[in-house]
Amino acid sequence: MISDGRWMPQEVRLLEGLLPVGGVVVDAGANIGGFALPLAKHVGPDGQVHAFEPFRNIFQLLTANCALNGLTSCNTYHNALGSKPEKRVRRSPGLNAVGNPSKSFVVDQVASELLVHHDGQGRTEVVEVVRLDDKLDLTRLDAIKIDVESAEYEMLVGAERTIAAHAPLIYVEDSEADLARLLEPTRVMRLLQERHNYECLNLVQAGLTAMTSLLCVPSPRVREVQARLREIDFRITT
Repeated sequence: MISDGRWMPQEVRLLEGLLPVGGVVVDAGANIGGFALPLAKHVGPDGQVHAFEPFRNIFQLLTANCALNGLTSCNTYHNALGSKPEKRVRRSPGLNAVGNPSKSFVVDQVASELLVHHDGQGRTEVVEVVRLDDKLDLTRLDAIKIDVESAEYEMLVGAERTIAAHAPLIYVEDSEADLARLLEPTRVMRLLQERHNYECLNLVQAGLTAMTSLLCVPSPRVREVQARLREIDFRITT
């Protein structure tokens, strides 16, 4: 991000390669827009990006970034996504010191607190958690990108009706998965397989070592998606 103004460019390239122009995507855990902005540009004015960010100051930056870039397809929501509606008191992120606000979390325990920087004055805020099924009534959904810091299972439980209706591609950072050494299915993988007939592709073990997430695909579309992956040019030029 600091060196060339882009965030996880190969993963952005992956999603751009799988999303059609005019497509619809949900970005769960959007942070300041590292994925939401380029994907909104990619899907264009006839597409939609629905970007969810639970923490107020980060949400405001996300919304400002969408507006400043003139991205009318970028829709922002000041919510966390989970399995049930609730309100949780959480420490506010601190943005006045070196840290990684994308690691801010809503759940009680996370897999890693690396580089999490909280507000230096100990301030807290109320985070509203909603179910995706309750928040959005979509006529189309091509993909869901999930980076919600150990809340991915709960988020997917709250999105079961949406997944069943649209069978989107799901790119999910799974806190239970060590992608380089993954041998057994995680709770997320079992949920998607057993309830929705999905197969999760481990792109790291397939040779795409820059990827941080599982690509979960409806089983009838696995060969199609694998063929499209082979066509994507992952080379990043400045």
